[in-house]
Amino acid sequence: MDSEEFTQIEKFLKQEKLIKSSLANGDGPWTIVCDNWDDDSGNRGGRYIALSQPQLRNQILSRMGWDLTKGRGVPGFMGSKEDAQYFRNDAAPDFEPLVIFQEFHGVVPDPILISEEFCLLMELWRDPKSGNYFQVKDDGSKEPAIRFDKQKVEVRTPILKRYLAARQLDAVLFVDSVTSVPTTIPSKTFEHLEIEDCSNGICACLARNIDELSVGKHQVFSRVLAKRILLAPPQETCGIRPWDETPSEDYPEFIVGEDEAGVQIKFTCNPDLLANYFGANPDAPHYLTPVFFKPEVMRKYYDDSSLYSVGDGSLSCARKWRVSIDNGDPKFVAVFLGDLGRDIPASEWTHWLSYNIPPMQNMSETGIRRSILGQFVESSNPEHRFKTAYQEVNRVWEQHWGWRLYREATGQDAGVIQRLRIPVNDTDAELRSQLLNLALVLVDLLNEKGLGAAIPKVKDDKGIAKLGRFLEANSYEFIDRDISLLRQVQNMRSRIAAHASGASGQQLLDNELSGRSPQEYLQQVMTDATLMMKDLIEFTGRSSLERSNGDAAQ
Repeated sequence: MDSEEFTQIEKFLKQEKLIKSSLANGDGPWTIVCDNWDDDSGNRGGRYIALSQPQLRNQILSRMGWDLTKGRGVPGFMGSKEDAQYFRNDAAPDFEPLVIFQEFHGVVPDPILISEEFCLLMELWRDPKSGNYFQVKDDGSKEPAIRFDKQKVEVRTPILKRYLAARQLDAVLFVDSVTSVPTTIPSKTFEHLEIEDCSNGICACLARNIDELSVGKHQVFSRVLAKRILLAPPQETCGIRPWDETPSEDYPEFIVGEDEAGVQIKFTCNPDLLANYFGANPDAPHYLTPVFFKPEVMRKYYDDSSLYSVGDGSLSCARKWRVSIDNGDPKFVAVFLGDLGRDIPASEWTHWLSYNIPPMQNMSETGIRRSILGQFVESSNPEHRFKTAYQEVNRVWEQHWGWRLYREATGQDAGVIQRLRIPVNDTDAELRSQLLNLALVLVDLLNEKGLGAAIPKVKDDKGIAKLGRFLEANSYEFIDRDISLLRQVQNMRSRIAAHASGASGQQLLDNELSGRSPQEYLQQVMTDATLMMKDLIEFTGRSSLERSNGDAAQ
C-alpha cells in the first residue's frame, strides 16, 4: 500500500473541514440554514434547519437521523375522509420548518420559501430582483437578512437568534454528507476513522461511518451525520415590543449650554429623565431645551431624497419616523432635547452628535413663534419661501393655462426640488451642486411643450426665450427682470458648476458673489426667484380674472 495514497484517502474520508464548519455553524455572522451539493468529485449531501421545542433537546441528540426533512413541514390532512384533520405542519408541534420546499415535480421550478411568520415578525422585505431578504431599519436603511446562492440559503445569525428568543424555540441544524473515493484498499482499513459522539459538550452530536461500494469501481466512502442545536436565548433579548426599549445608559448626551468658564454642559436626551410641565425631574433640563447643530447635519437627508424629506420645520424618513426641527435660520438647525431621544432613532444619534454645537444663538424667530408661542407663521428661510412659491406657481399655472409652468422632474432628476438647498457649508463642491440643482429647477424644467403650444413657433427658440415670448404675448410687466435672473442662473451653471471654469470662471464667480458667502449668494438668488414666482402667480390670477370678465361680457 502506498503510504502517501493512504494518507490522502484518509484525509478525504475524515471530512474534517465539513465537520468543523458544521459544529461552528451558528457562531458567525451568517448561519447556513439550507444547502445541497452533489459534485463530480464524489461529494454529495445537504444541510437543513428545523425549529424545535426546547424540551426535546435530549431526544434530538439521542439519535443521528434528521427530525424534519426538506419535504416535510407543509400543510395537509391526516386520517381518513371520515375523521380527516387539517394540519399546518405535519411535524407540529414538536418541529416546524424555517425553509420550505414547494414541489411542482418538474412542471415549473420548485421554489425555496422562507417561513412567512419569520419574515413578518422580523420585518423582512424581499428584493424582487435578487430574491434576497433585507431588514428595514428605523433609519430607513436595508440590512441584509437572508441571501440565496443556488441551493444555499443563509440567514443573519443575530436575526435568527432574535427570532428564536421571541418564539422560545431552538434551532436544530442538520448535516448529512457523503464523500467517496475509488480505491482498491478495503474499507476496514479505515474503520479507525469511525465516530459516534452524541454528547460532545456543545449541544451537538456527530457520527462518521466508513463503508464501501463494489458496484462498478470499488469505492470507499464516509458518511457524516451531525446535529447542532442553537438554544433559544432569553425572550427579553428579542428586541421586539415590549422588549424594544432603549436602555437608559444608551441615550447619548448633547450639549445644552456652557458654564461661566465656557465649559460645555451636556445632558442625556432620554425623555424620561428630563423636566416637563408636570413636575417631573425638576433639577434636569427641560424637555423643550433647544439643542443646536451645524447646518451640515441635514446634508445626508437632503441628498437622499428618495428616502428622506426635509421640510419647513420637519425631517422625516419615509413613514418610519418624523421629528420637528427648527430650520428657519440657514445658519443652524435646532431640535428639542427630548425630541432627539423620542423621535430620532438610536441609529441616527451618532450622526447628530458629530454636528452638535454649543447654543451660541437663540432659536429662529420662526421656531420660537411656532413652537413656543403656538403661532402659524411663514418661514423666514429663503429656501422654504422659494419652494412654497415654486409649488404654488405650478398649481395656479396649471389651473389657469391647463399646463404646469415647470415639468415634474423624473428619472435621475426626480427629487431635485428636495435636494435643492442653501449650501450647508462654503465648500466649492457644495456651491457647484446647488448651482446645478437651481438651474435644473428654474431653467431645464421649464415646460417648453406647453409654452411652445401657446405662442407662434420660432426656429431654434429654447426654454428661456420661449418663456419670454409667452410673457410678452400676455403683457407681463417684469419680463426683463425675470428673464435676466434666469439667464444669470443658467450662466452660473454653465460657467461655474458644469465645467472646469478656470481663471475666467473664477472671475465670474467673484463678480457674482461680490464678497458674499455661497450661502448668502444662494439666499439672494432664491429670494429673487421667489419674488418672480409670486409675481407670476399674481399675473396668472389677473389673467384668470380678465378671462372670466370677458366670458361674462359675452
